[in-house]
Amino acid sequence: MVGSEGASSPLPKLAYVFEPTSFATLALYEAASGLCELLWVVDASRPEVRELSRLLARLGTIVDIGGLSLDAAAVAIANHEPQGIVALADDALRFTADLAERLELAFHTPACALRLTDKHTQRAALKEGGLAVPRSWVVALDAADDAIDGLGVDCHFPAVLKPRRGEASRDTLPVASLDELRSHVAALRAESAPGREFVLEEFIPDASDARGGEGFAGYVSVESFVSDGKVCHLAVTGRMPPAFPFRETGFFIPSALDAALQGEVLQVAALAAAAVGVEIGCLHTEIKLTDDGPVVIEVNGRIGGGVPELLAAVTDVRFLTLAMRLALGEAVPCEGLRACPRLAFLFYVHAPQEVRVVTAIEGIDELRGLPGVDEVVLRRGPGQTIDWREGNHGHVLSVFGTADDHDGLRKVSEQISATLRIIGS
Repeated sequence: MVGSEGASSPLPKLAYVFEPTSFATLALYEAASGLCELLWVVDASRPEVRELSRLLARLGTIVDIGGLSLDAAAVAIANHEPQGIVALADDALRFTADLAERLELAFHTPACALRLTDKHTQRAALKEGGLAVPRSWVVALDAADDAIDGLGVDCHFPAVLKPRRGEASRDTLPVASLDELRSHVAALRAESAPGREFVLEEFIPDASDARGGEGFAGYVSVESFVSDGKVCHLAVTGRMPPAFPFRETGFFIPSALDAALQGEVLQVAALAAAAVGVEIGCLHTEIKLTDDGPVVIEVNGRIGGGVPELLAAVTDVRFLTLAMRLALGEAVPCEGLRACPRLAFLFYVHAPQEVRVVTAIEGIDELRGLPGVDEVVLRRGPGQTIDWREGNHGHVLSVFGTADDHDGLRKVSEQISATLRIIGS
């Protein structure tokens, strides 16, 4: 920016509440380039944050709030005079909402942040907003056995047991019967922190046909942003069939939905945003395709993992930058769904469910040479442990690339399956 006398104005400061498991640090820095100066709001006592502290200091200003009360943390941030605040990880949303309220900066309200991160509270809000929702119950792991048995009387199986707060399908389990519910609860009690709560939710039935496209999953996600309470959709993301039990194996933009079904999905996503009470920010809304119409699986109050890269590959949308512009108070115009001349995909390759230690991975070099494959990122190499209960985060490697169309995507998927072999014990 240039002032009336030709002097450059300083960039506005954006407080970014940092979670190392969210978007890559360099990607965030690049998104902020020329737009704002980043204030990295961190708890430097965390080992995973300490490992990145030198890099963060080179890419912005570190505001260490480790050990501070909420009010003291707000003061520490206020001393740097930020013009906006943002968080793009589920675990940081409620804390950031409380900070934003104290700093008088635009973000999700504390009540909205609760609805975005508490699955039971969110279901209640969606139902109150007139949306179809499955029946659900809170499962406290320290509840008496007869209370668990009582849930089995009310619930119609099959069902899904998932953490009341959590992401990426971690510890998300199918439940076929009351006996299986008892078994899951007993196992979780043995390995979970005291007081941990789960949600038991009746399974949303699959459609009787391939509504997501032949060979694709029966659910999609809608990538949106909200400015001044108005929802703008950027893309509908298709999904590959999940690995057991609910681990994502891949997603792609654009989806394979026909125009009529896509319209229904977008309408449901907008209604869900209103029901949860989102006034500003970015959304990643997962929606199941059923015979009775689209049903919301979950509304996430942040950008979906991998979505910025997919959008950048086939559209002019720079989603991380857009999120920062919103946080700084910029009015971002709504241009609707973007036309995509090609299709972008990101596959997560998982080990077989029984594998606990990766011993070898065959076919990676051949995989990198496949037409349409632009990048292969190894996450778990030989010798590393793996657990299917980590959900999406437990994948062995990821594959990013583009295809001409959905038939081309199906071909790439088949080639990956034929080329790669994960060996373990």
